[in-house]
Amino acid sequence: MNRVGHLFDGSADWQQRVTVSHILDRLPRDRYGSFVATIAGDATQELLGLGAPVEVLPAPCGLSLLAAPSISRFAARKRIHLMHAWGVPAATAAGALPGIPLIVHLFDPLTAHRHAKYLRTLTRPSGFAIACSCETVRRRLVEGGVPMEVTVVIRPGVDFALINRIQRSNLREQLGVTARARLIIFSEPVSRAGGQFEAVLAAAVGSQLTGDTRVVLPGQTRERRRIERFVDALLAKDTTIVPAGRIPYEHLVAVADVLLITPRGDTSTTSIAWAMAAGTAVVGTAVYSVAELIAHRVNGLLYKQVRGQSMAASINGLLKDSAAQEKTVEVARGQAYDVFGLRRFIDQIARLYLNVLGGQPPQEGIVDSSIEQ
Repeated sequence: MNRVGHLFDGSADWQQRVTVSHILDRLPRDRYGSFVATIAGDATQELLGLGAPVEVLPAPCGLSLLAAPSISRFAARKRIHLMHAWGVPAATAAGALPGIPLIVHLFDPLTAHRHAKYLRTLTRPSGFAIACSCETVRRRLVEGGVPMEVTVVIRPGVDFALINRIQRSNLREQLGVTARARLIIFSEPVSRAGGQFEAVLAAAVGSQLTGDTRVVLPGQTRERRRIERFVDALLAKDTTIVPAGRIPYEHLVAVADVLLITPRGDTSTTSIAWAMAAGTAVVGTAVYSVAELIAHRVNGLLYKQVRGQSMAASINGLLKDSAAQEKTVEVARGQAYDVFGLRRFIDQIARLYLNVLGGQPPQEGIVDSSIEQ
């Protein structure tokens, strides 16, 4: 049996949680043993939905490199054969362990761009791979000097059965959304770079004109709280929904009508995969990472940013075009079945594990599911 250690850090988010939960649930347990740990105690809140115990490993002074001794003891105690790091700090700590193969999993092109030169220093001739959730992540790594041969694109898997269950539930009713209202959700995490502030403003203004639009602000970030205060000050509080408790982001996407993804630059695209699968219309900025998945008026609606100009008019124009949204939804759902199938994802993860453990090239036997179509 191959024993895999999943190592998290303070960057743990919903897409890491969902992805690891798929791996824990669906990898054959007679061939793989999985163990979860984090070097950041606050990450345990995000990881509650894993359904597996999460061991907190001390990182003195909050420095990831100083966590190497505790990770080494964890690996020895669990007899780990392979470390799967879910974040750059986790990779930093795990990379200091000699003799244990390492996989780094990245979702965010911006993270790949900022840390490419450092990740290049972790590269080994064998027993190392960087799994990229989209081609843009891989491109940013290679531009930063990471050898292409250690990278592999594995598209995220989407749980269609979960989406169906959530859509049959009363979650929209719990959120206070009527059957006639349109529910708009934004990408998570909410941040300055994500552009959600102007997107919320545009949607709130549109709602005041039509009265049939609600927007849901996910997550617990400082920027989300700033936007919430701003909306309250505009007397548009009834437009905005801030979910009580910890409703998983993937549940919110499943019951939304529109995913509005408005980054100022490249961004993670896992939310787009879930929206496509759920029949949630995608409206977004035509940055490289978004345009990698979405073609304008084919499987979503895109607009180009113009420096110095507000996005509000463009956003409102696309949000009003409900007929175009309906046409794109069916195309997007069909593509999602082919590209983001959960069985394909698990098969590719299992193959990557075998490649890295066996010293083979990470890409051996793995083809980007979007290319096969």
